[in-house]
Amino acid sequence: MAIYPAKGQILGSIPTGFKETRASGQAPNAFLELKWAHGFRSWDTRGNLKYTASGDVVFTTAGVGVVYNKLQNKQSFFTLHGEDIVSMAIHPDGDIIATGQMAGKGLVGPASNKRNF
Repeated sequence: MAIYPAKGQILGSIPTGFKETRASGQAPNAFLELKWAHGFRSWDTRGNLKYTASGDVVFTTAGVGVVYNKLQNKQSFFTLHGEDIVSMAIHPDGDIIATGQMAGKGLVGPASNKRNF
């Protein structure tokens, strides 16, 4: 018989008056949308903050690449990585960005393509 040390904590976290239904435990019919990224990974990375040719600021935080337009005070996101981004390089033309993640997968894309980076 297995012993679950956290079982008491789990059972104790159930809200008072909670009634289990058929939908309990199912994912909601909704999605999350990233509106603003805060933070910057710097403790084990170097060079992960750059400027594009158009003057936008590009940086990484966790597994997200962020392009920040200072004039519009708006961010766009690159979210195709599955691990934390630990390396980034920008082409001398200032528009092509390459990123690398913890597991070694690298991705390249144009900074001006706001859908992908």
